[in-house]
Amino acid sequence: MKDEKPRIDVAIPTSFTTNLSSNMQRSFAVSLVARSAAIYGVDRIFIYPDPLNQDRTIYKDVITLLRYLITPPYLKKVIFSRDRSLSYAGALPPVKLELFKEKVAIKDLEYPEYRVGLLVGRSGGGGYLYDVGLDKPVLVRDSKPPRIALIEIIKNSEKYLIGRVLDMDEASDLDLYQGFKVSRLKESLPTFLNRYEGLKIGLSRTGDYIGNINPKELRSRALDMDRLLLVLGAPEYGLNEILGHYDVDPRSVFDYYINLVYRQRVETIRMEEALLIALAIFDYILGSGRL
Repeated sequence: MKDEKPRIDVAIPTSFTTNLSSNMQRSFAVSLVARSAAIYGVDRIFIYPDPLNQDRTIYKDVITLLRYLITPPYLKKVIFSRDRSLSYAGALPPVKLELFKEKVAIKDLEYPEYRVGLLVGRSGGGGYLYDVGLDKPVLVRDSKPPRIALIEIIKNSEKYLIGRVLDMDEASDLDLYQGFKVSRLKESLPTFLNRYEGLKIGLSRTGDYIGNINPKELRSRALDMDRLLLVLGAPEYGLNEILGHYDVDPRSVFDYYINLVYRQRVETIRMEEALLIALAIFDYILGSGRL
């Protein structure tokens, strides 16, 4: 049964980890983002350019590590080569989705079986083959299948398993979460916000306290738009400063401009901490029809 909740997207700046001095520190910060996003079923993570920080190198490591952490264990070595951004990946808490299943014998499969697969080649008969972490690849017949897809395995045959690619709506109807997608934005944050189709929420210490916002209204608007975007600022400055660079008032580009912590007791809340707080609060608001 389809869950009556909007899809949640997140936007974070390229400067997310630039104030951390070591690869180890950056890795653990990224790990918290990945685990938080996976726990609450985030659909997409956008990395937007920070106009106040000219470092354009470290964010590439962030993207690689985020993608690595949300990849099934049986596909990690196939997809990723040795990279310095993954130096501490083995020490990080794993992100284990329900779809990231252990290997089992073919004879023990119960159909239909759902697994995340990687496109690895073509069969002689014109179909496509997916590696799903089993002793046989899955044969699907599709005109243009994606490189990584959610596969429904239907039956076994002599040479291959037989299956098909599920689209996003089918996966949603079956309540199957494949993980978040990671995208780097080349456009400015105001341009992205202008074209984003969904409810836009900016998170800032200078925003309106969440306790003063009508949760029923927020939930209703999010459900009507079917998609919600949470936008976070940089470690050393917030959305006021980032959007101020473009002479943009944050309240003019967001549907809600929110402060999540009534009385914070630390000088700054780190972005990865703010994300976990935000996702927990919005999970409650969006998931409760009795508010």
